[in-house]
Amino acid sequence: MSQSPDPQDRDDDEAGPLSGPAKPVTILLLAAMPLVGIVYALHLPAYLGYPLWPQQAALALLGLGLAAGFLSRDIRGRRHGARGPALLDWLFALVILVICFGAAIDYEELVAIGYLGDGAQYWVNLIASGVAVLLLVEGVRRFAGWPMMLLVLAFILYGLFPDSLPPPLRGQRMNADFLTAYIFLDPSGILGTALGVVVTTVIAYVLLGSALFRFGGGQLFLDLSLASMGRYRGGSAKAAVVASSLFGTVSGSAVANVMTTGIVTIPLMKASGFARTRAGAVEAVASTGGQLLPPVMGAAAFIMAEFLNLPYAEVALAALLPALLFYFAVFVQIHLYAARAGLRPLTRDERPKMGVTLRRFWMFLIPIALLIYLLFVARWQPELAAFAATIATVAAGGVYDWRNLRPSVLLDVLVSTGRSLIEIVVVTAVAGVIIGVLAITGLSFSLGMAIVDLSGGSTMLLLVLTGLAAIVFGMGMPTTAVYIVMATLIAPALVQGGIVPIAAHLYLLYFGVLSMITPPVCLASFAAASLARAPFMATGWQSVKLGAVALLVPFLFVASPALLLQGDSLLETGLALATGIAGCILLGAGIEGYLRGPLSAGLRVLSALAGVALLLPDGASVDAPWAGWSDPFGALLAVVVVAIVALRPSPTAAPLGAPEESPAE
Repeated sequence: MSQSPDPQDRDDDEAGPLSGPAKPVTILLLAAMPLVGIVYALHLPAYLGYPLWPQQAALALLGLGLAAGFLSRDIRGRRHGARGPALLDWLFALVILVICFGAAIDYEELVAIGYLGDGAQYWVNLIASGVAVLLLVEGVRRFAGWPMMLLVLAFILYGLFPDSLPPPLRGQRMNADFLTAYIFLDPSGILGTALGVVVTTVIAYVLLGSALFRFGGGQLFLDLSLASMGRYRGGSAKAAVVASSLFGTVSGSAVANVMTTGIVTIPLMKASGFARTRAGAVEAVASTGGQLLPPVMGAAAFIMAEFLNLPYAEVALAALLPALLFYFAVFVQIHLYAARAGLRPLTRDERPKMGVTLRRFWMFLIPIALLIYLLFVARWQPELAAFAATIATVAAGGVYDWRNLRPSVLLDVLVSTGRSLIEIVVVTAVAGVIIGVLAITGLSFSLGMAIVDLSGGSTMLLLVLTGLAAIVFGMGMPTTAVYIVMATLIAPALVQGGIVPIAAHLYLLYFGVLSMITPPVCLASFAAASLARAPFMATGWQSVKLGAVALLVPFLFVASPALLLQGDSLLETGLALATGIAGCILLGAGIEGYLRGPLSAGLRVLSALAGVALLLPDGASVDAPWAGWSDPFGALLAVVVVAIVALRPSPTAAPLGAPEESPAE
């Protein structure tokens, strides 16, 4: 069995130039993908008297995405060489385009005849549906690897024989022909919510990110981070956190984020004294957290808003405090590690000047400010806010350099957007296959009930089981796919267990995201390790160490919905936030062994226990054994630790400890 595409190779494919005989065709397909979203989101056909069904737009996007994918990746999942695509790749691309656009044109008739019809039409529709599903499975193998492919094949096989398994896995059996057409054409299958959100919303934000980076706005994020944080101890790592959080909230892809910012931040961290594994871990964790940070959180957040039937702005506001707590914890550990190891800040020559940065790139602050205003104040629809911000970005790019307004540059933006969309389209379409099988067989309901029964009525055990399941599902799979599967399978069980719906969905998103830094398969950590020239698995475990607090934050906001701004009062929110901040500091001190000076082994244990106790869910909604006393116990231990640290003599010797290894030159 071959492995999933290497993160480095994946990024090269996404970012590298197109070449070979397929270049003109691939460029056309890639540029057409965002245009489909623009045309549909702005309802342009309706003004001409031809309103589109959302499924028609989804079919067009699916056909373009798969065709471009086959012309971009070979059968091994690697980008094509100078010879270009093989004959089989051209055949796959042509067939999927014909099937998807043919289905899009005739979609109303297909719905009217129950997808298949009769006579010769029956066989044409059945074969077309089956071939489309098989080509989608092949596409996901090339872009997401074997794990995702095997998962979707397992669900398809289950859909064919659901009545052959014992309860709770037993489901309702459908005819194979109807199941095939249902998966491909029904709004509950491939053309369902996930792919629909990509058409309406995700395209708009990928386009915004591509425009911002292409015109020079990405440099603003990086230079501002280095200028503001570089002067402090461990400043290179702190700058990496700020830059990666800003990039990540626009890009929505942890691996792409690592490869974009890591090429600058990782060498700086190593040069200032950070170990290779620690430098890679900082970049991986910070880049992964970008998918959790508003105002833009990646494709999964928009799909979450659709599942919850809530405005995206409400989802983003709910995610704000937990995301800030996540990044605060990362900052604390970086600061304490740097203090313990005696690492230097960046020199004046290594960091950009704030004034120069703002004078050069001030114009790119306007689109970001406009996006935030339109989303959270004017309450525009997310896609319209993103398109408006994109127009402002184009204008800002023209102010920065008039050459950005050349047609070739604008085409580059469309092509870059299409390239970023391929994997999103393929993965969300495959997630639609899984959702369709779950719905038509009834497995989603029965499995959810089984998980509730397995937890024995314990909400805490239910949370632990679902968190572990999300991490396992996420091994080698994109975050969006993990979230969709978990939201369909597990979220109803969490809600049935008494958890607030938005907390349940955000909980699953967090653990799906954290799978990107959790061994044994942690794509963000592996990508960062390749840049840092560090051991892959060692970097993965360093990422877990740095992101340890992030594993507890989801439990905290599930027990205290006030952290999601769902509480009854500001006092409740303030208390939950204060407890979380104190827990982050103390747990970070215990992990790093430093708080105003080196900590002894005993103090490290006490500090870590205090932090964990303060971060553990203590609300009435979680029936854990420690509910009601973990916060007071944590506060008592915190007082003891702080008192001991405050009363001991100030350290005069050089900070104890050193990086885990000598930084590479």
